[in-house]
Amino acid sequence: MPSVLKGVDPRDPVAHYRGEKVLQIVKKVFGKARIVDQAFAVDSYYVLYLPHPLLKDVSDIPRELSRNYVFFKTLLESEEFAKIRYSTIGDSTLSVLVASLIATELEKSVEQLQQLSGGGSEQGELSDEEAKNIAESLSKKISETVNSMKSIKKLMSFGSEPGTGSVFDLEEEGEEIIRLAQLADIKAILELLSKIPNISGKLLKPYERYSRGEIRGFEIGGDLERVHPSEIAMPKMLFRLKLAEDKLLLYDKVLPKLLGPVYALIDKSGSMEGEKIIWAKATLLALLMRSRKDSRDFYLRFFDGVPHQLVKVSRRMKSHEFVELLKYLARVKSGGGTDITKAVISACDDISGGTTKEVSDIVLITDGEDRIASSALSKRLKDVNCRLHTVMIMGDNRDLKKISYRYLRAIKLSYKEIIQIISF
Repeated sequence: MPSVLKGVDPRDPVAHYRGEKVLQIVKKVFGKARIVDQAFAVDSYYVLYLPHPLLKDVSDIPRELSRNYVFFKTLLESEEFAKIRYSTIGDSTLSVLVASLIATELEKSVEQLQQLSGGGSEQGELSDEEAKNIAESLSKKISETVNSMKSIKKLMSFGSEPGTGSVFDLEEEGEEIIRLAQLADIKAILELLSKIPNISGKLLKPYERYSRGEIRGFEIGGDLERVHPSEIAMPKMLFRLKLAEDKLLLYDKVLPKLLGPVYALIDKSGSMEGEKIIWAKATLLALLMRSRKDSRDFYLRFFDGVPHQLVKVSRRMKSHEFVELLKYLARVKSGGGTDITKAVISACDDISGGTTKEVSDIVLITDGEDRIASSALSKRLKDVNCRLHTVMIMGDNRDLKKISYRYLRAIKLSYKEIIQIISF
């Protein structure tokens, strides 16, 4: 079946592949595709991907495609849809995901119409007027979900720059991403994270000096192994004088400093319900982004009266691992008591059981004023070469303050406080 867009041929191998991807995701999310066919799937992709998609003349549209023509014409005339297209133009991955979302919502709307009419319409019975009404309401309906999908894509791509060894195929996890983007808790977390500016360039990666490392700059000194060639070209007497006075021009050579894992220890007791747990989960994801930037492993454990399941995220995280992590965060609900001592000891045990002997960081996020065994915890942290960063949500704990490498208080639960937490 032909396209309603100029210059788009559904039989083209690339167009056919994109259409198949959209159809595949729709069937996984909705369970079936009665209204959406290959031609519609291809058009829904290209209406998002192309910088300026043009509809064919209405006289060139076959009668059986009039519904598709009206639907996409209405979408392209929508201001809300134009805002959505700002993010999808030239982005094949996001175009596939949003096209799948549009097609899924169309299938849902048609099914609702059938239920209201009390009949079981067959494919092709959607009128042009009904297609127009659905398209008019669709852009506003999906705008929040699209924003969440953009945030998920940004999170998954953070730390997967060339040379990091991580490659994400978001389209393979398309159905899960659409489901996650529609969850209220995930939307709230991603909305908070979306306010954080790109500070990756301001986060200084830890380095250590090494005479055979990579060149970072220049300095003055007397290390012959790092001497600049221009110094060797000097007269011998002048060279010897500068060497004796340690005034030779040298390369400043460094290697990335090896560090242990970042361990997020999150309180999920009953008092953390609502805004607190949402903010804590957003901070957790920001810490994950930071650990990926620094090529560090990431550990996560929620706790209340007892420590819960340990989640390990490797520095070369795959797309399905990240999706599973988001699904896990969506399932975690606040409830129970608070035992900080037991939680920190469990974290130390987890770190000591690993292979690294480098400095590790535990970030404890809690609102509890629970009494702790400070001397025992301080000794245990020292034994495993671990720094404790405590984040108190709307509270204070003097015992924790004594043993913490950093002690921060979060009062407003804003993105600015999240930036402060991950800047270490």
